[in-house]
Amino acid sequence: MGEPAEPRYEGREGRSGQHGPEAAAGRPRRRPVRTCLVACLALTGLAVLAAAALGAVLPGTHEDPHRDGHDGDVRLSACRVDAATRRPSAVLVVTNRSKPSDYHISVEFPAPGGLRLDEAHLFLTRVAPGQQARNTAQSLPRVDRPVTCRVTGVFRTASP
Repeated sequence: MGEPAEPRYEGREGRSGQHGPEAAAGRPRRRPVRTCLVACLALTGLAVLAAAALGAVLPGTHEDPHRDGHDGDVRLSACRVDAATRRPSAVLVVTNRSKPSDYHISVEFPAPGGLRLDEAHLFLTRVAPGQQARNTAQSLPRVDRPVTCRVTGVFRTASP
């Protein structure tokens, strides 16, 4: 007795030039799942980059188109370190000269030598036109030296 003959598949060749039951039935070979996963991840990454690019170019839906015109809206009225808690704080006065707005103000606390000790953020919502709001931005870490206060960012958006 001889070796058993390999089965023969009659029909056309598949796209890969192979003969077999899939090629004979006209079905393409399955691609690995990994290829589909890589393609999906690449497309997702491109979609995220496109959304970020559009967000940088187009203004947000609730953003004040004159948000850079807020320079006179925020005034630093006091900068101190609380004697009991040793936490630095900045007292800010916001005067809204526009339509009803929300404010996000960033303050940093550098030491006299320039070393940045910490930062704090203050959020004010629904400040009416012509209204003045006074609030304190306070740092959480305790300090053992005098500090100065510096407003590093003011972001104003139209109140919904």
